[in-house]
Amino acid sequence: MKIKRQESKFLIILDTLMQLAVILALAWFVVFIFGARTYMVGQSMSPQIEQGEAVLINKASYTFAKPQRYDVIAFKNTDGRVCIRRVIGLPGESVSIIDGTVYINGEALDRFYEASSGGLAADEIKLMANEYFVLGDNRVGSEDSRASTIGNVVEDTIMGKIWVRVLPVKRIGLIK
Repeated sequence: MKIKRQESKFLIILDTLMQLAVILALAWFVVFIFGARTYMVGQSMSPQIEQGEAVLINKASYTFAKPQRYDVIAFKNTDGRVCIRRVIGLPGESVSIIDGTVYINGEALDRFYEASSGGLAADEIKLMANEYFVLGDNRVGSEDSRASTIGNVVEDTIMGKIWVRVLPVKRIGLIK
């Protein structure tokens, strides 16, 4: 009688461990096949994402859809660096920044209204069919589409959507 009980406890434990192993393998597959980890360099996205924080990129997010206004994306700059910025202008739109106000097709944005300088967007920029205009959340300290070093982001350089902060542990959470 005792042997059967011990065998059944052993089988329950073994079954639980097997289920846990399958769950962990699936989680690893999802995160590492469909995602990638990168670190924020600089203060461009402060306070949303701070210098040195690790975030995950959803590489599958734009497989069947295009980036939307206000998405936080990761893209490769012309020098190969991974940059993280927020999408403001979409393909085919005109973007300008006048007296700190961001205009899309001549209308002021109601959400992201302050930009310290217009930079390249001081004169209206017409985005091509595969280009996006991006800004950092820290408008004063951001190298973004206003600067010639970044300029308009071409769709092919977009790696995916930033969706979660994983480090530091005390700030783990979804990116808005």
